[in-house]
Amino acid sequence: MISQLSYRYIQMEVRANDDYYLKQILDKVDQYLTVNFSSFQTILFSLQTSVQANLGNTDMIRDQVRQLYELNSNYVNNIYLINSDLSIIGGSTATRIFDEALPDRKPLLEAADKNRRATFVSEPYQSAYSGWTVTMVRYLSGTPVPLAVAVDLDLNAIEEALFKINKQEQMNLALITSTGKIIAGFSENREPLEVDDHMFFIGETSGEQILDSSGSSMQVSTKEGNPVSILKQPTEKFNWFIISINDESRLEAALARLQTYYFGLLLAGLVLSLLISYFIAKYIRIPLYYLKAKMNRVEQGDLNVTISIKRSDEFGELSRAFDRMLQQIGELMQRSEQQNELRRRLEIQVLQSQINPHFLYNTLGSISNVVRLGQLDKVDVVIGSLISLLEYGISEASEQVELRYELQNVSDYIAIQNIRYNRSFQLIEQIEEGLMAFPVFRMLLQPLVENSVFHGYSGGQLEGSIAIRAYGEGEFTVIEVEDQGAGITKDKLGHLLVPDSAGLEPKRKRIGMNNIHERIKLHYGEQYGLQIISIPGRGTKVRALFPPSPAKELHKDENLHLPHC
Repeated sequence: MISQLSYRYIQMEVRANDDYYLKQILDKVDQYLTVNFSSFQTILFSLQTSVQANLGNTDMIRDQVRQLYELNSNYVNNIYLINSDLSIIGGSTATRIFDEALPDRKPLLEAADKNRRATFVSEPYQSAYSGWTVTMVRYLSGTPVPLAVAVDLDLNAIEEALFKINKQEQMNLALITSTGKIIAGFSENREPLEVDDHMFFIGETSGEQILDSSGSSMQVSTKEGNPVSILKQPTEKFNWFIISINDESRLEAALARLQTYYFGLLLAGLVLSLLISYFIAKYIRIPLYYLKAKMNRVEQGDLNVTISIKRSDEFGELSRAFDRMLQQIGELMQRSEQQNELRRRLEIQVLQSQINPHFLYNTLGSISNVVRLGQLDKVDVVIGSLISLLEYGISEASEQVELRYELQNVSDYIAIQNIRYNRSFQLIEQIEEGLMAFPVFRMLLQPLVENSVFHGYSGGQLEGSIAIRAYGEGEFTVIEVEDQGAGITKDKLGHLLVPDSAGLEPKRKRIGMNNIHERIKLHYGEQYGLQIISIPGRGTKVRALFPPSPAKELHKDENLHLPHC
């Protein structure tokens, strides 16, 4: 690959350098033509000034034309004044004698008349006295009849300059018109050209097609099939193009020799690569696949993998680093599990610490009502029930108890409320067989029953039954509390389990419901918790969803403690 890239790079660089070199030569030719154009313009301006200053003095004009021609005879074929009748006052010897009117001067005079403010440059043509030439002509303003001054370019001098460059640089340079007609240049034998009436062809490609093509360069073939490259560039002052035609055979032969060298280098590199690949595969492949197999086991969850490669190279170091990494991952996972469990317990303790003051607040309110009503004989009963409730409620926050003890705690609470409100709240227990020993949180049922009394039965203004049920339902164990009270409207129902929701009742009246919901989710997961079903005027049902056997899943090392009653 490196060999091929190197060859391609050198090939592009050789061609780019060759094109750059040719472009520099074309720029030099264009500069030469620009200088000549300026010289011809100077001649025309000088002649124009002289004629305008000596109108009517033909002898003086004739002398001025002759002097200008003799000064510039190395660069021009003729300098002359074209009269309105197409006769001339010429500077060359022949036109000083033969100045009769010629029809080929009419297009020159008409073109000058149409372009009075500019210098008109004709197409190349065969002149009777100047031979193959191009005429630059300017209209002479301020005269009573149409007059123009003209210069016939010496194309032979331009062609000799191009031939000199061709021989020195081994090139084929020429000037052509915008229609593809040769003005001057190429080599004397015109190879590889075919010329017909000054229109040239290279193989099947005409000069006009070359000029019409996009870009400044193109590749064509001669009739013999030899490749040639063509570079074209427009001139700055003339409406001409500079064309360079270069035989690609020498360049392609040099590149072919270079390509043979690179093919040999490529073959040697391939053999060397195969040998190196064999030894690398032998030395690396076996431990690499061994590492890959072990890593696949880790990816599948097996963190007890050990990699034992007893080597002192990178593979040995990699295997030891991998073993250390697995050990650290195991320690971090164990530490993370311990931290998560500790955080869960702390959160439950915080929630439990909210339940106890909340419950105590409501129970002390009940005693206050009994004393205020003068029912002093019932104070001992209420205080006895309160002592049982407090002893039950202040036990360890994360401790769970059997459902039967929660039911006993609720029974003590109902007894206090019956005395407080002088009502008969009937407690109905419907417990599925085997669920009396189901482990639940301390103070799970009391806040739910409290909500039934305070909200369902309007704080003792109504009385009715409170049913507590426990049963299995699919993948859940359900413990529900149902009353036949006032119910809850739909607007409030959606906010009951959202902590600190705006627009709800004071926090002390809803902390228990939120608390229980959060405790269950923290213990067992997001799919568990409370569900509230209520129909206004017909009652409310609160369902607590638990896993079938939470004690086995979450308290493997904890013992269930009985309350101190």
